[in-house]
Amino acid sequence: MKKRIFALAMALAMAATAAGCGAKQSTDVEALLQKANDTMAQVTSMSAQMEVQMDMAFEEESMKSVVKSDMDLKLDPFKTNMTISMTLNDEALQTYEMYAVQNGDTVDAYMQVDGEWIHQPMASADVSQYNAGQNMDLYLKNIEAFKVTGTEEINGNKTTVIEGLLTGDAMEEALKNSGIESTTAGLGISADDLVTLMDSVEGMPVKLWISDDGYVMQYELDMTAMMQGIMDVMSGGEENPVTISKTLVHMTCSNFDAVPDFEVPAEALAAA
Repeated sequence: MKKRIFALAMALAMAATAAGCGAKQSTDVEALLQKANDTMAQVTSMSAQMEVQMDMAFEEESMKSVVKSDMDLKLDPFKTNMTISMTLNDEALQTYEMYAVQNGDTVDAYMQVDGEWIHQPMASADVSQYNAGQNMDLYLKNIEAFKVTGTEEINGNKTTVIEGLLTGDAMEEALKNSGIESTTAGLGISADDLVTLMDSVEGMPVKLWISDDGYVMQYELDMTAMMQGIMDVMSGGEENPVTISKTLVHMTCSNFDAVPDFEVPAEALAAA
C-alpha cells in the first residue's frame, strides 16, 4: 500500500504539472483583471517555468516531490518545447525533453527519454496543463472573492498581487486542465468521484501577479485540499491515512511575443 501511495503521489504531481460572481474589492481591481484578460488574449508566444510541488506524509514517512518544466510556447496553434525534471526528497529521478505540436484536434508529442525519442499522439486535453495561455484565460475570467494583497517585482517588472478562489465549474475546468482525471481514472477514482470531491471543497485558491501593462507574470494554484480529498478516497478508511500538506502549481512567464520559432528535431519526427 505504501509503495502504491507514493507512486500515486508522483503520478499526481506529474499530472498537475499541468477555472462569476463574488465579493469584488474595487473597480480598480476589476479594471486590472480586464486589462490582463485583454492583454493575454493577444499574446502569441511566451517562455515559462512551471513547478509542481507535493508534500505528503504516510505513517512515519514523509515525501516531497517536485516536477519542474522549463518551456517555450507558441499559442495559436499550440506548440511547445520543454525540459521536464523530477525530484523526490531532493534526489533527482529523471529529466527528459518533450515537444508537443497541435495537429487539428489532437497533439503530436515527442519525448526523449534516456536518449531515445518516443512519439505519442495525445488529445489536446492531455497537454492542457502546459498551455499557459489557456490556463490564464480560465483564471482571469473566473476568479472570485478577489482582492489585492500587495505588490512584488517579478523579473524586473512591478506587479500587483491579486488573490482569489476558483469555484464550481471553473474549479472543475482547472482540475481537467491539470490532467489529473486521466491519472485518477486508472486508480479507480471516477469523474463522478472527482465531482463529489469538488463539491466538498470551498474553492481552489489562485494567486496572480499582474504587471501594470496587463501581463500575467506569474500565477499559483493551490490544489492541497483537492489532493487531500483524492488521497482520502484512496486510503479507504485506513488507520494511517495519507496527509497532504502542500500541492502547489506555480508558473512564472516571460518573453511575451518574443519566442523564436522552433521545429521538432528530425530524429524525433523519425520516431513517429
